[in-house]
Amino acid sequence: MISIIVLGHGRFASGIQYAVNQIIGEQDNIAFIDFPESKSPAQLKQEILTALEQLNHTRGVLFCCDILGGSPFRTASLIAQELPIAEVITGSNLQMLIECSMEKDELAFADLVELALSSGKQGITKLSNELSQSKQRSVQQEDGI
Repeated sequence: MISIIVLGHGRFASGIQYAVNQIIGEQDNIAFIDFPESKSPAQLKQEILTALEQLNHTRGVLFCCDILGGSPFRTASLIAQELPIAEVITGSNLQMLIECSMEKDELAFADLVELALSSGKQGITKLSNELSQSKQRSVQQEDGI
């Protein structure tokens, strides 16, 4: 199975977990690990290693972090280098995690990584773009294209 470990500063991970659970229900084989001010990088590393012991990651581990260069990212990156199949992604958002959670058991690891990137980027948009695209689709349907 593919495992997902969500990491972030403050209560980023637990906040995302709450939202994911509200929208699609509790998910198996996913760990959410916060990095509050009171936690040291060594403690964070130990929590990640403990999560890896508890998760089934025979097909890989996808680390989803909040920001590039932060302690969660750096810690996950060091651990990922020691695993046979792992990737670390930053800029994680709710859309990315919902889609990856629902597809992690169906996709190959490389495809899940690509889904994470594409769905994360797709989730970042502005209303005027969405309205413009919606209008274009509507016109194309009317024209029979």
